[in-house]
Amino acid sequence: MVLSSLALLPALDSSVHSDVALYQSVTEDLLAGKLPYRDRVLAYPPYAVPVFLLPRLFGGNSYPCAFMWLVLAADWLLKLGLFALGSKHSTKFRSFLPLVCYCVAIPFLRFFFLQRYDIWPSLICVLALWLFCAGRPALSGLCLAIGAGVKVYPLLFLPPLLVLAARQGNARRFFLGATAGFMPMVVLSFVLPWWRFAEFQGARGLQCESLYASLLWLAHLAGLAQAKWGSVEAGIEVQGPLAAAILPWARLIWATTVLFSVALASWAAARCETRSIGQVARLLLIPLLAFIAFNHILSPQYMIWIFPVAALAMSTGKVWPVFLIVPATMLTPIIFPALPGHYGTGLLLPETLVLVVRNLLLVMAWALLVRELLQAVRRARWTS
Repeated sequence: MVLSSLALLPALDSSVHSDVALYQSVTEDLLAGKLPYRDRVLAYPPYAVPVFLLPRLFGGNSYPCAFMWLVLAADWLLKLGLFALGSKHSTKFRSFLPLVCYCVAIPFLRFFFLQRYDIWPSLICVLALWLFCAGRPALSGLCLAIGAGVKVYPLLFLPPLLVLAARQGNARRFFLGATAGFMPMVVLSFVLPWWRFAEFQGARGLQCESLYASLLWLAHLAGLAQAKWGSVEAGIEVQGPLAAAILPWARLIWATTVLFSVALASWAAARCETRSIGQVARLLLIPLLAFIAFNHILSPQYMIWIFPVAALAMSTGKVWPVFLIVPATMLTPIIFPALPGHYGTGLLLPETLVLVVRNLLLVMAWALLVRELLQAVRRARWTS
């Protein structure tokens, strides 16, 4: 834990990224009476705003430094949680695996790790899983709702956990906790049109790191297709007539795989014995992987979402399907920031090959976990 944190410390002296500057500008506008969603565009859900405000407690002039130190503190909380949960629910060897894999892989993301707020929804999700498995369904539902208001993806966890709660006779408590978590958003909707953040995301094209963009750019470098590497307001995209033709199909594939994965996890939750936090994490990892691997937007910080859940999933079951996420995470700095200037102007062939391998590793992990879950459901049916 200490060595992993020491590896992150040099990033504290990095220049301020545009993301942190955006978070700071949101707080400055808010304190000046300029409301997000109404008076300015904001691409994040409403519960992200309190996270942006938190560094202001240490003074406006020190915002970037305070933000990074708070992320480092959240990282420590997550590490302590992985250690405690692993030692409680696993054998002696496996108890260290979640923490070790997290501590080894996360320093590879140090270029942006301390300058994104994505560690906070990850921490909230781990807390929600711990509360659920500790017999606190109402608090677990509350945490997941808050997490969804910080970053949308925890919504994927609600249906499978609701089914598990129903099997335990706790569906009402879990549902009420989630409802309480969403209620401030409902009240806020009468004042601010916070749902506009989804419109911003829905207008985006093929983000350059997505599965579809990586394959298209590889085909372009091989002379098999025409594509353009272009910068837009929301980031970097692979553009062109073929990219525009692929985009609707990419969105359809993403929606289909996500819905299938949520339905499969919920169906399995109704039929299989899922007691330990590792088993629950493996169940939830399937819709989360689908959400990331098949998305037409795959920003590098998405790896921060997936790794804590994947680390918990390593505490039980076969290691190697989940372990594929470790090299996928470690390959990320070759892609982003890549060599100087390449991420902004277009990845070279070696970098593009690494990107394709990273994306295929995520797809392979999803496919193997889906097969594992289908086999578990089949065995449960035969047993019954």
